[in-house]
Amino acid sequence: MTIAVLNCQGCRTCDKVCKYGAIIRNGSKVAKIDAEKCQECYACVEACPYGALVIMD
Repeated sequence: MTIAVLNCQGCRTCDKVCKYGAIIRNGSKVAKIDAEKCQECYACVEACPYGALVIMD
């Protein structure tokens, strides 16, 4: 499974809850998931107030 970022609002809530440092920004407000660091704990998905992080099969 992967996590897709849809309609990110740049609030950085996911950054705060990710224990693995898998959220990257690269100078942008929009979150991206570093697949190599992501442990698929889905804390970011649960924390996002905008529903912008979605689990994809």
